[in-house]
Amino acid sequence: MKITLIGSFPSCFTLYKYLSKHNYLDAVCVQKYNTSVPNQDFWVQSIKHEGFETYTIDSNSIKNKFKTWLEDRSPDLVIVYGFSLKIPEEILSIPKYGFLNIHFGKLPENRGPDPLFWSIKNGEKETAITIHQMDKDWDTGKILLEEPIPIIQGETGGMINSKMNFILVQLIEKTLSLIQEPVNYRVQPTKNRYNKRPSDIETTINWEEQTADEIENLINACNPKYGGATTYYQGSPIKIIEVSPVDGQLPLLGKTAGEIIHAHPQEGLYVCCKYGKLLKINIVSSDAGILTGNKYIHLGLRQGHLLTTTLTETKKISVLT
Repeated sequence: MKITLIGSFPSCFTLYKYLSKHNYLDAVCVQKYNTSVPNQDFWVQSIKHEGFETYTIDSNSIKNKFKTWLEDRSPDLVIVYGFSLKIPEEILSIPKYGFLNIHFGKLPENRGPDPLFWSIKNGEKETAITIHQMDKDWDTGKILLEEPIPIIQGETGGMINSKMNFILVQLIEKTLSLIQEPVNYRVQPTKNRYNKRPSDIETTINWEEQTADEIENLINACNPKYGGATTYYQGSPIKIIEVSPVDGQLPLLGKTAGEIIHAHPQEGLYVCCKYGKLLKINIVSSDAGILTGNKYIHLGLRQGHLLTTTLTETKKISVLT
């Protein structure tokens, strides 16, 4: 089996090493970005040093030169993992077994470029590694394999992604054993839902509307890809990277959503949420750096201060209204 890998590094590094180790890998394609991407040249040069053909794809070459290059390589299969350009339909039939895409989410209900974000933000208990055939649309091709993955309470996007990468390499042999029989592919239900990348508003904490559980889910979904969930303190944006729920706590009366209830250098930083529930803020990113909640207190946070949804505090809303 001769496989070409189209991937984003370092995300697909584990898959790359597996294919290389088992002598499946023939060539590697990476995407060329208009902006500077750290270590992009490093990965390309490292792959070349290991003796593999490489090809850098951009929005222009994918329409013409890439087709010629792929026809010359004549792979049996192309595996795609973490690639944001749409591959022209006429190219998909060049490999003997077509193109397979690795999607870290359930299909069809979680189509789109960042399925893990939405799974965690929405409080789902389970996601999946879905390996599907690529067709002319995004994430709509026939499904070859779906491996359920539990989402454990408190796991971040980065933690689940790492767990899924580890499990993914265990699925490759099974995938390769299935591709030769058309009966192993199943058509996706005709469902048109597609989740785009989250906007700035969707990665911002809404203290007035979101519960403590919803805020914790959002923060976990934003870690590390979006640097944490955004909030504002005294007109300056900060990112909350990690929180802990406060269990066994009675609802607070007369407090405001986003209000700091307790701020002590040893005991920590606690904020009130909707319905009077508390969250302990463990890690924050601000212009002062990445700090624990305990250290962030030294910058002047006091009981009664507010974390806000927008740059300016417009009104105080009781957590029980």
